[in-house]
Amino acid sequence: MTNILARYIARTTVLATLLVTLVISAVLFLILLLGELKDIGEGDYTIVQALFYVFLRLPNELYQFSPMLILLGGIIGLSILSSTRELSIMRASGFAVRRIIMSVLGSAFLLIMAMGLMGELLAPHLSYKAEIRKEIAQNGGQAVVTSSGVWFHIDNNFIHVQRVVGRQLLQGVSRYQFDDKHHLEAAYFAKTLAFDEDEWRMHEVVKTSFYPEKTKSETFATLPWGLKFNPNLLRVGLVEPSEMSLPKLAQFAQYLENNGLQARAYQYAFWRRVLQPLAALVMIFLAIPFVLGAMSVSTLGLRLLTGVMLGFVFFISNAFLGELCIVYQLPPIFAAMTPIIGFALFGLLLSNRMIRN
Repeated sequence: MTNILARYIARTTVLATLLVTLVISAVLFLILLLGELKDIGEGDYTIVQALFYVFLRLPNELYQFSPMLILLGGIIGLSILSSTRELSIMRASGFAVRRIIMSVLGSAFLLIMAMGLMGELLAPHLSYKAEIRKEIAQNGGQAVVTSSGVWFHIDNNFIHVQRVVGRQLLQGVSRYQFDDKHHLEAAYFAKTLAFDEDEWRMHEVVKTSFYPEKTKSETFATLPWGLKFNPNLLRVGLVEPSEMSLPKLAQFAQYLENNGLQARAYQYAFWRRVLQPLAALVMIFLAIPFVLGAMSVSTLGLRLLTGVMLGFVFFISNAFLGELCIVYQLPPIFAAMTPIIGFALFGLLLSNRMIRN
């Protein structure tokens, strides 16, 4: 009997979470689409491409909100059982509160596994693909992404970049300069291209000039870039943390740190992603005492409002601590763990009160 009740509670919680996910998906889709309206008409970016962009971005956005989705699903599922007195009957028949908690956490584990697979295996790839398609459409084909880096076409120059580290730093830059008759005039090979003192400059440069009868090579510590460079083009080659798989995110953060570059944002994103399943588990654990304890006599609407507020507090605290981590050089794992520990302690406090009562 207890196993049947446990499965029933788990099934109700899972179905409620799926319903919440469906509703939030529709809301996020509309919000993202409204945000894209201002970009429609820029270059070759059309409404169809905007719809496709939003569709590809949606799994990533949902994964960012997965702790809140599981929290709201838990509140709704348990509230349904509470409103029909099923939870009261279960408890009166000897089905302990601890068994209810374990049943809900068991369903949460399945949801976390499913969302984790979507968020780590599928969402980053789709999100990156969406950004690439959008940027290429907006810039009229001035940039092309290949397996070896990014190619740019600016005026009479073809530029290859091995790695876009940030919006102000590129590594492994090759620039081929042609005249109006499409003859190669010069080739530049720079270790880095950086935005220094209000202008783009190449560093550790080898310049080869091509003449009808000869070629001439020179080396320079630094040279001005000398081209108008649209910063938006760099977005094609720049991969945001949410668009990387966990292994790639860890590798890129290590690469930045090894080269003396700012890696805190990527390190924080890595630890936040690693701890995302634990955060979701804590949030659904928090849902249980809200239905069975402190808010047992409240309406579903009030419980949902409280759940939404808690979810946003968790989301905002994560964002706030992420910024603090970067500005004040806090340990990334500390910044990622703090909200989880705080909410877990709050949930334990409420659960202990509920069990004692």
